[in-house]
This record gives sequence, C-alpha cells and structure tokens, in this order.
Amino acid sequence: MRTRLIATVSLALLAGGVAMAGAQTPQPQPERRQRAERASFQARLGLSDAQMAELRRQRSVQRKETIRRRADLAIARMDLEEALEAPTVDEKLVSSRVRALTELQAAAVRARVDARLALRKVLTPEQLEKMKQLRHERGQNPRAAWRRGGRPGDPAGSPEADDPRAEDPAGPGR
Repeated sequence: MRTRLIATVSLALLAGGVAMAGAQTPQPQPERRQRAERASFQARLGLSDAQMAELRRQRSVQRKETIRRRADLAIARMDLEEALEAPTVDEKLVSSRVRALTELQAAAVRARVDARLALRKVLTPEQLEKMKQLRHERGQNPRAAWRRGGRPGDPAGSPEADDPRAEDPAGPGR
C-alpha cells in the first residue's frame, strides 16, 4: 500500500513537472543569440571577416591567460592568508607573499592594457571611434562605471581581458 502511494505521488509530481515545463516559453538558444550579436557587432562597426577572426583569436588567448592569472591570484591570496594566520607570523614570509600578490595584480593590469592595445591594432580609427560611441550609448563607459562604484562594462562589459562579463568584440561565446 505504501509503495503504491509513493509511486502515485511520484507519478503526479513527474506529470506536473512535465506540464510546467511545457507551459514555459522557450528561451532563445544561446548559440543563435550569440551569432546574431556577433553579426550585429560586425555590421555596426563594419568589421571585415579577417578582423573578426583576429578578434576571436585574441579573445580566446586573453580568456585562457585570464583563467590562469585568476587561479594564480587566488593561490597567492591563500598563501598570504595562511602566512598571516600562522601561530607565529613570519614577517619576511608575509612580505614576500605580498610582493608576489602585487606582482600578479600588476601583470593583470598589464594584460588589460595589452589587450586594449592589440584591439587598437586590429580596428581602424573610424571603427575605434564607432565602438566608443556604441559603448557610450549603451552606458558602458569604463571610467564612468568605476566612478559609480561598479566594474567596467556592468552589466554587459567592455573588451578588457580580466572582466569575465566583458563584451567580446568577436561576439559573446563566453
């Protein structure tokens, strides 16, 4: 009797879940949306296929480097925290951990600058100006975002490498 009750309740829940899933409006497929955004970005800036391919290549390299850099930063922070939480604090060790952490942070800044410089080499001056204008229209001025207390590109992003929400000039696909 108890097994039959459990089976009936399970079947009812399953049927209800299927009905609810069918009633929901389907979400656009991310791949389609991303292709449309890339095509729109390409058209708005007048990017050639070669420029798009180079931007995609750069973004791929930048994303991989960012993942590695973030992992290294997380480990450096953990190492510093461990040094600070030790029963007896070794100030020389703490100093070396702080130095390592700041070097990694400086490398992240250099990488963002390098990414922006690389972008400038791919785009024409007119395309750069158009991109700046489009960002401004969408409220994505990185400097203004920092002044508001946000991150550059909130919510959609800017092309800087270390911002995971960054707008990818080659399109989304994050």
